[in-house]
Amino acid sequence: MCGIVGQVGSTPLDLGPAVAALRHRGPDDEGLFRDARAGRAVDLGFRRLAILDLTPAGHQPMRSDDGACTIIFNGEIYNFRALRAELAALGHTFRSQSDTEVILRGYQQWGDAVLQRLRGMFALAIWDAPKERMLIARDRLGIKPLFYSEWGGRLVFASEMKALLALGVPRDLEPQALPMYLRYLYLLPPLTFFRHIRRVAPGELLVWEKGRLTRRIYWDLALPPQDRDDDLVVEQLRALLDEVVVGHLESDVPLGVFLSGGLDSATITALTVRHAKKPVETFCMTFGEGEGLYDEREHARAVADHFGTRHTEIPVKPQAAELLPELVRGFDEPFGNPTALLSWLLSKETRKHVTVALAGDGGDELFLGYPRYQGLLLSGGIRLLPRPARAALAGGAALIRESSSGRHWPRRVREFLTTQALSVEEMYERWVGYFTDEESAALLGPLQATVPERHQLAALFARAPGGSTLDRASYVDLKTFLPGNLLAYTDRMSMAHSLEVRVPFCDHRLVEFMSSISASQRMTLKTSKRLLRRAMEGVLPPRTLTRGKLGFNPPMGLWLKNELRPLTDRLLEPARLLREGFFDPQAVAALVREQRQGKRDLSLHVWSLLVFQAWQEEYSPVPTV
Repeated sequence: MCGIVGQVGSTPLDLGPAVAALRHRGPDDEGLFRDARAGRAVDLGFRRLAILDLTPAGHQPMRSDDGACTIIFNGEIYNFRALRAELAALGHTFRSQSDTEVILRGYQQWGDAVLQRLRGMFALAIWDAPKERMLIARDRLGIKPLFYSEWGGRLVFASEMKALLALGVPRDLEPQALPMYLRYLYLLPPLTFFRHIRRVAPGELLVWEKGRLTRRIYWDLALPPQDRDDDLVVEQLRALLDEVVVGHLESDVPLGVFLSGGLDSATITALTVRHAKKPVETFCMTFGEGEGLYDEREHARAVADHFGTRHTEIPVKPQAAELLPELVRGFDEPFGNPTALLSWLLSKETRKHVTVALAGDGGDELFLGYPRYQGLLLSGGIRLLPRPARAALAGGAALIRESSSGRHWPRRVREFLTTQALSVEEMYERWVGYFTDEESAALLGPLQATVPERHQLAALFARAPGGSTLDRASYVDLKTFLPGNLLAYTDRMSMAHSLEVRVPFCDHRLVEFMSSISASQRMTLKTSKRLLRRAMEGVLPPRTLTRGKLGFNPPMGLWLKNELRPLTDRLLEPARLLREGFFDPQAVAALVREQRQGKRDLSLHVWSLLVFQAWQEEYSPVPTV
């Protein structure tokens, strides 16, 4: 895994500070390239974490033999050996064993169409000097990050925003960012918190050619889901899972697996053990006394013992206040999911043992494991009731007392009942969101006028290739929650420790296969992840196969009541909020008070405000409102 940075403009640009800012993504090597001619200059920079072809032949930026094309590439291509053989049959010769060279020669053979042939995770840029053309692209699911800016008469791009800021890109605040952040706790492409920086969307490519930048989506799900023969689907799924995991084991450095004991991570562990050539190491987080609702150590131990892995348990201590600056620096913008803290700790300890780790990210979106999917099935029946009856349910839901000690069902029941009078799209946005429009308006005051179109997920529901409401919700999550939330913190927090994390469930062929099967076949009201459970029968322990979902979450409610209380008082102090002008002090005080009284589970709401405040201290954004 690596970090890339580049620019194309009328004059050269020193990329040294930007490359240095990405050292954590690639501590093993660095490289620079410049192509400067009259009226035009290109600079490419690279930091390398050596995973494949540890020899100098894998050095980047990498130029073609004729010097026409130069590539920088962050990621792993799991089918590179097959592509290499295909290109060799077409007459290409290779001087390295790296997947980078396969992409470069593939571009020379097939042009932009090489992207359609790549199976893996990537962010890349290819400079085609004869055509004065720069191709910039991100993988289909958005596993690897990529940001860009049209600034100062040039195009600059990088794996992380800190590299662009190091080059002098202005820190002007994006007006629409804060309202969107309060809604989802992360931002949807192309927005970032900086007005002059944009994020490349999953499956998007950018082309700069002779001074003009164009963008287009090169991949999307296209086939409508349908019912298929159940036994045949399970057989095909087993074969595809085997094939995917085998590809993800390609590595010249030590490799392990994140194991929580849940169905997804247990599946990855089982298949890794089946195909790995060396003993497999697994890693699990454990929590302390009073946090047992979050602890899965017994389940992880059972799986590790069943498959004979070398298992390491990593204890989590309440240190959110200490780690908050690390989280902020990892993302370069506010990111409100506190699971990122766990990912940071897990990655730090795992890196002491291995350089590559496999994770189960994407399993819930692919096989339908989130409780909200069951909520959608239940909602279909509730919506047959007259509207006044649904309104009465919403009124009664206000009496439900939520919990901040880790029991999520009261909050979910309350959200379910209070949204039944809304459209399906509005209801789902409320379920995956946090601050409502009314709560956001109370917090932001004048800033609320900058809120973008209210229901941004509705367009994705409409764009889905077809199927039931549940099918379309799965599509929405694949486009938003998975890349913007889960994959984002997995990448940023692991790369902070130079650890490469691979996510087999996000292989695009597996995604296409599962998305072509109707949601009603993938799960039922009583059985989530039905097809995955069937596929792993006889492989996983029976107890693992029948377990419900716990989730990878920190005890944020408990931490806010105890360890984080002083930090909350400092960062959300009324005089400070009034001076800064972003949040209404009275609205924030009411929010904190309600959280501390324990009537509502507002722990993520309060935490998201703390993250924003800490980001202000670290990055000093320039207000534009």
